[in-house]
Amino acid sequence: MANYLGIDLGTTETTVSVIEIEGFEPPLEKLRTLNIYQYDEKHVFDRDDKGLSSSIYIDRDNKKVYTGRYANTLYASGNKPLNTIRSVKTRIGGESMIQVPLDSETQNLSSYDMTELSSLLLKTVINSVSKQVTGAIDEVTITIPAGFNSDERAATMKAAKLAGFKHVHLLDEPTAVLLNYLNIKDDLDRMPDDYFYTRKNVLVYDIGGGTLDISIAKVEDNYGDFKVDILGRSKRMDFGGDDIDKRIAAYFLSEFEKINSSIETRTIEEQAVIVSRIVSQAEKAKVSFNQKIAKVADNVRRRERAKEPVNFEIIDNLKITDLLITDNILKDILSPIISSSGTLVQPIKKSLRDSELTKEDIDLVILTGGTGKFYLVEETLSKFFGDNVEIIDFTESNAVSKGAAIHSYNQDEDELKKIDISDIMSDSIFIKNGANFDKLISHDQELDSSGVYSYKFLEGSDRLDVFLYYGESAKDPAKLTEITGVFETLKDYYREGDIVELGWTFDSNKILKISHDGKELITTNDMTDNGNELINNFQLN
Repeated sequence: MANYLGIDLGTTETTVSVIEIEGFEPPLEKLRTLNIYQYDEKHVFDRDDKGLSSSIYIDRDNKKVYTGRYANTLYASGNKPLNTIRSVKTRIGGESMIQVPLDSETQNLSSYDMTELSSLLLKTVINSVSKQVTGAIDEVTITIPAGFNSDERAATMKAAKLAGFKHVHLLDEPTAVLLNYLNIKDDLDRMPDDYFYTRKNVLVYDIGGGTLDISIAKVEDNYGDFKVDILGRSKRMDFGGDDIDKRIAAYFLSEFEKINSSIETRTIEEQAVIVSRIVSQAEKAKVSFNQKIAKVADNVRRRERAKEPVNFEIIDNLKITDLLITDNILKDILSPIISSSGTLVQPIKKSLRDSELTKEDIDLVILTGGTGKFYLVEETLSKFFGDNVEIIDFTESNAVSKGAAIHSYNQDEDELKKIDISDIMSDSIFIKNGANFDKLISHDQELDSSGVYSYKFLEGSDRLDVFLYYGESAKDPAKLTEITGVFETLKDYYREGDIVELGWTFDSNKILKISHDGKELITTNDMTDNGNELINNFQLN
């Protein structure tokens, strides 16, 4: 039996889908979403949910790690907030670290990086999959935001390897959604069979718990498969449902502090308890009110009367009591987000400009991601695009992981529709040579390509200084972000003006490697072992 796995490693929730091939059944009939087993409070690995809450509780005293619902429940209750980590995905890559105390000695801190924390979530997934499928995992595709840069992509690859996956592919989340949609669109009864016989401009709007991704693609049916040209991508944007929750939580807190002292008078530990409780209650109120609105969305009067009462303890028996959430209150709280020039719309405008398109040029919008279910998101998009553009609701929690599983299957087999994709990145990669920044990899660089860069010595030296950055333009170096760098001592001494050739390769996962004289100098795929205490020394199953 062959198993092809797809993982949506989400900011707030992770899902996993698989195509299991045995016999002669069509592969789409074998595509299913798996349960993910999780740890309960007794550290028993037997709770199975469709999604894995991307929350981690680290019990350093007993060297145990809990991922999923129990860790999220601890955070929501305000218990162990300093030992519970969420939103790992938005901080992966670079040098992002978090300090976790001992329960018994809060001043005793240990630091863990986001790559290792991501590997814990993926380890939970691989342990769950092993309980539900037989045979080896032939291919796994893990989805990432399209705006991820080289080091974030490399960190995701490293996390997958640490978790135990062997054959790993990365796929941008909007592309995964598009691949899923194009394979099952005939079953949706929404579009005629020949809809893509002429090229269509499709905008994928993917808003999850912590990231917002926009891709604009020109799509054409190419004899059963699809030719896809990515025309524009939004920049890396750490915005999603978590940020909406925080705005609602800020409203709760402001109402609380009108009659109580500021939380800034309390200890760091108490503030952490308050924040965890109030943010969790904000999310709960948002979800509950969203469900109420869904039932009355087309009835103006009933919608105006809809309300969500909010009551919960903040700390030390101090409570928020009889606070209400209504449609008008939410619109007021979220006005900087949902307005015509707000956070939800601005990246659309920029992506359209970068693609040299207008909103009237868009034929279809595919709305996806967990936060796409929030009614004010779709309403904001509908107001922006008007009645002439159809918005497809593709917000099922497994939409991305199913597309990833299809991508894994397509690496070996050819029975599913494929995407011949001409891809681009959100940013270019620059190499520093003295005070100059030269564009090494353009944002539209062809994948699986290679080349040579001529490094010019600006003064006599036997040392090669190679540093990489990403960004839009070298005109303003302050806006470039360093990825990685190296000082390399050479065999020979070079005079001012001498040139050495640096070879580079850029692979299908958008990972860059640079070498000189047969030696690899830099790779954005850093697979070095930094200890990985949690994977190696803590009880995970």
